[in-house]
Amino acid sequence: MRVRIFIFILIIGIICVPAYFIMSSFGLLQNEKVLVHYKLAVEVKNKKYDAWPLISSYTAIDKRGDSRQLYYQAEGSGLEYLFQLAYGQYELRPSKENPFLNGGVHYTMDHPEYVREEKQYENANDCTELTHYYNQQEQIIYTYNPEAKLDKTYVRSIITAGMTRTTGNSSRPVKDDYINISKLFKDNLGVNVKVEVDEDNKIVTLSMT
Repeated sequence: MRVRIFIFILIIGIICVPAYFIMSSFGLLQNEKVLVHYKLAVEVKNKKYDAWPLISSYTAIDKRGDSRQLYYQAEGSGLEYLFQLAYGQYELRPSKENPFLNGGVHYTMDHPEYVREEKQYENANDCTELTHYYNQQEQIIYTYNPEAKLDKTYVRSIITAGMTRTTGNSSRPVKDDYINISKLFKDNLGVNVKVEVDEDNKIVTLSMT
């Protein structure tokens, strides 16, 4: 009887372990998804405008829920544009080029640098590159340290479904740290970020109030 139980557990293990890794590599076990195949837009007065050069493949949202959180890759370019959207530092440029959008956003240049990097040296040879996030008053509201223990309050480690990263002779799922923009902005800027998903037209629309 014990032998049968052992064999049964062994078979279950052989089946489940590969299945777990396959599901994990496609992000099926996480609550967030990276917006690789979506257009990122911002809503202004019930119209949608292309938010480029914000990069959708650096952006993630919760897969479900009434109040989906917005995430942006901690070491991805373009994060400062989210601050400009929050502060309304942009101009709208209407266009009929894309029938699903009302035009695009032109980000203004007259603003503080909201995302700044700093090298923190441990010795003459080794250093850690910190990323500081600032508000409009140029006060630091958060610092991201890639070497520190994951700060689950503001940072999530998210897999980009179906993509792998090669290191040497091995490959693994693409997994990066993402800043919870919704919580960061609400807690530190007093800005609410609303996320709407149009699956049919592949548009994720942000509105900030």
